[in-house]
Amino acid sequence: MNGFDLQYLITVVFIAIFGVFGIYHFVSYLILRHKLLGYYCILIIGITLHWSWYLFPLDFIEEVASKASLITAMITTYGFVLFTINYLNINKSNHPRLTRCYTLIKYSAVLIPTLYILNVLTFKIDWLTNSLVMLAAITAALSTFLNIFSGVHLFKEEKFNKYYLYSYTPLLLAAIIYISAWFLKNSNLVVPQLVLLTTSILITLQLILYSILMGFKFKAIEDENMRTQIETNKILTLEVDKQTKNLQTAKGELEIKNQELETINGIKNKLFSLLTHDVRGPLNNITELVQIIEDQLNTSELQGITKKLKNKINDRVSMVNALLEWSYNQLEGIQLNKTSCDIKEMFDSIAQEFEQIAEDKEVTLVFEISHPNLVIDENMFKVILRNLTSNAIKFSKKGDKVILSSRKDSDHIEIGVQDFGVGMNTAWYENLKSGSMPKTKVGTNGEQGTGFGLLITKDFVELNGGEMICKSELNQGTQFMLRF
Repeated sequence: MNGFDLQYLITVVFIAIFGVFGIYHFVSYLILRHKLLGYYCILIIGITLHWSWYLFPLDFIEEVASKASLITAMITTYGFVLFTINYLNINKSNHPRLTRCYTLIKYSAVLIPTLYILNVLTFKIDWLTNSLVMLAAITAALSTFLNIFSGVHLFKEEKFNKYYLYSYTPLLLAAIIYISAWFLKNSNLVVPQLVLLTTSILITLQLILYSILMGFKFKAIEDENMRTQIETNKILTLEVDKQTKNLQTAKGELEIKNQELETINGIKNKLFSLLTHDVRGPLNNITELVQIIEDQLNTSELQGITKKLKNKINDRVSMVNALLEWSYNQLEGIQLNKTSCDIKEMFDSIAQEFEQIAEDKEVTLVFEISHPNLVIDENMFKVILRNLTSNAIKFSKKGDKVILSSRKDSDHIEIGVQDFGVGMNTAWYENLKSGSMPKTKVGTNGEQGTGFGLLITKDFVELNGGEMICKSELNQGTQFMLRF
């Protein structure tokens, strides 16, 4: 077997070995998607391409491969530099000086082959070609020594850094042999077949060591991730337990407060019941008693006094009713009980309730009913009509009329209460809609009011899904429309 055949055989065998390593780590990279594997693939691809030039005839090697070998050497250098940076965890924050050195090597590994290709294809300047070849050799040597320095400098920084330095030995020897042979390629001291065999064996050993090393490193990364996950789970478990205990404590406190609120609510309901039966009832009885006394009196002077007394008592009854209704709405949390109400029956009930007051003031209640019924809470509807009718009579002049109406259009049912009295300032009603407490105004016969009537009316209308609209002009009257 001649020299060329031996060289050819060595090249084929080791390129096959390098190719197997390359394919294995490329598949690993596709699965794990880790940058370290990607950079290692670049390193192996560079070595494989660099060795593959020896498969070609000598004349081709001398003419083409000798020029292309610079490119593959720089690819190998570039991949090796990236692999080292990532493996040793070198970055700007922890090692700024080393980062700058590696950045210079990386840019050189990219720039030198670019200028080399440009020169070969265009200018073809011999001295520039030789200079770039020499610069490429220097860059490869510098990257080798920089990797050694980094391995020594960061030997104890992380657990697997020391193994990097140990496994670097075969590649270091191969690099020294190969670079030395490159510088001495024109002398008779270099035996190409021996250099090729020696460096191929060393690089193969290097690839084996690095593959084993990366396996252990990935196992360590996996173990570290598992430990981190376990610690995180412990912290989350403790936090969840803490929050659960806090929620249980808050739940217990909330249950105690709810019990207290239920007790207070029961006392409040009893209080309203007491006010309803023991305060409002006697006031109504006093009104009836004054009416009986007034009917028995013949003296007009005394009748005038009893009439004023009756008006004052009626005012106080209205005030108590309004206060009770408003407070009940604010504190109780009323449950709606909507039914279909007969509007005429409701109007008749209100007219009967205010019959005496209307007669005393010579105010006529007029019904204009074009729609007969409305689905609403019946008790609330009575309160609404009572308050609006009371206000309409209160602010009507002697001989006026008050119109209670109902009508329906395509979208709404409207209930109206209209008077033709003194009217009101609409700004007052706008304040009412914003939730402000209404201001009181004296009626045409000096009737007093609390202002709660309109407030409770507005709330009850809205509780039933309606809208209260007010139109008024001073000395022309006021119209309230309840739109459902």
